Amino acid sequence: MRAALVLVACALAAALAAGACTHNDAEPRSSSTQPPTPTTTDAAENVSDAPVLTPAGPGLVQQCQQAATTLSFAVPCPTRLPLIAGQPVDCLAACVGTAGGGETEAQIFVLDVDSYDDNQRPSEAVRHLVIEARKQQDAPPNPCYQGAPAGQLEVNGLQVTLLACPPRSLEAEANMRHGEGAHAEHLLGYWDDHGIRYVVSVHGTTDDHHSLLEQLISSIQLTEP
Repeated sequence: MRAALVLVACALAAALAAGACTHNDAEPRSSSTQPPTPTTTDAAENVSDAPVLTPAGPGLVQQCQQAATTLSFAVPCPTRLPLIAGQPVDCLAACVGTAGGGETEAQIFVLDVDSYDDNQRPSEAVRHLVIEARKQQDAPPNPCYQGAPAGQLEVNGLQVTLLACPPRSLEAEANMRHGEGAHAEHLLGYWDDHGIRYVVSVHGTTDDHHSLLEQLISSIQLTEP
């Protein structure tokens, strides 16, 4: 498998504590594997130029089960993801990472996908998405620092709150304590269920990014411990 992921995700030490979309080997990355304005809408009926989603890498189901067992809560396992270099994606090793630092340090579920295939955008465009879950008691008050309300989304019966996450700044880096920097300049959707905070975010705020976010959330299946 080839690492193609980032906790463009963002940094474990710097971005986790400070917060900025940047690579860090301490965070779980995704790998590609060879296979054997927001409104309430129906993802299946949404047609756009968003990246095509395909079945996730064959190892992801087992990785999600291992993560759920390690974390002792239900984790959000996507069944469909964009490709990386034409190959399906799963986690590089494990879908468990550490976010924050000191008193705010916590183990979380994280799938960070960087540089996914998207023929509709120039190669230099940022193509990054993050799927996370952590206990609400370990979550920051706002999933992204100073995120602006961006509406609500209903997907498969879930009421998802949307936030537009601002770019990185010195103020943000000085105040983020939970790894929120992974979501800088992302459109982020989150919901709480049984004491767990679930987060899905994609870099960008165009209609195509809205469509991609909705499709990702729609593909998620909770994997129980």
